[in-house]
Amino acid sequence: MFQLLIFVLIAITLVLLSMFITGLMDQYKTEKEEKKSIVRDGILGYLDRTFGFGTVKIFKSFLDAEGNDGYLVYLSMHEWFKSPTYQWYEVYAVGNDFRHAETER
Repeated sequence: MFQLLIFVLIAITLVLLSMFITGLMDQYKTEKEEKKSIVRDGILGYLDRTFGFGTVKIFKSFLDAEGNDGYLVYLSMHEWFKSPTYQWYEVYAVGNDFRHAETER
């Protein structure tokens, strides 16, 4: 009887521990996404102020050597009866501000 009680208590403990670990992992994931969305909102605001509202599209995000987030964005220019041309920019955070540099693609 005592061994059965110990077995049940161990099973309950393992279930509760797995629920706790799952909750911690979900919390970490949501905090990471919130941090990413705050930075992304800042970059989208910077792009809207610099290039105009909604004209620039984010192509790819990357990490530089120092671990900072950077984004590769493009600005498309359309002319009648011609294929669109694209200008590519790297956007990166510098302190509390953002900077961009034109790149060749």
